[in-house]
Amino acid sequence: MKKVILSALVIVSGFTALNAQTPPPMPMPMPVPSAPAPPMSVTPPAVVTNIEFVQFKETTFDFGNIKQSNPAMHVFEFKNVGDRDINLQNVAASCGCTTPNWKGGVYKPGETGQITATYNAASEGGFNKSVTVTTSEGTIILTISGNVLNAAAYDEWKVKKDAEDSAKAKEEASKSKGKGKDKPKNNTNATKPKSEKPKTTKAGS
Repeated sequence: MKKVILSALVIVSGFTALNAQTPPPMPMPMPVPSAPAPPMSVTPPAVVTNIEFVQFKETTFDFGNIKQSNPAMHVFEFKNVGDRDINLQNVAASCGCTTPNWKGGVYKPGETGQITATYNAASEGGFNKSVTVTTSEGTIILTISGNVLNAAAYDEWKVKKDAEDSAKAKEEASKSKGKGKDKPKNNTNATKPKSEKPKTTKAGS
């Protein structure tokens, strides 16, 4: 009887130990909802700029000799030769000695505009200044140059220059007259045939 009871206790204790060693089942993780995909954005095509849309008649100008303290001014003309509007955004000089005058805004195809560059000529000597023109189609550099002479030096140079110009004009005039003298004159008498008088006969001869 005791053996039966002991055997039963051993079996029960074995099941208890087995249950104690087996861990409880882990709970299943809850599925995490995925974030919705962002909507696809459509990027508009980029506008390709074309600096050639802004066409200047000239981008450089040389004043030559100018008199000190007499501001020198030059007008740069441009035209929109493209197929869309252009916007003149900014015009800036390289130094305070040069002042640009301009009208910003939109220029339609075929429209023209002007940018005036004025140099104050305050200092003697040569100069080379730039003016940066910024448009919706790009950047263009305009350049002005020259040489500033003091009043006495300029007046002396001007007298010589006027004398040279006068002599050159006289030389050109004499050449043109000489060309006129070389042309052969029409001799109408040499080419005109002589007319013969009709012969008259006396009656009875």
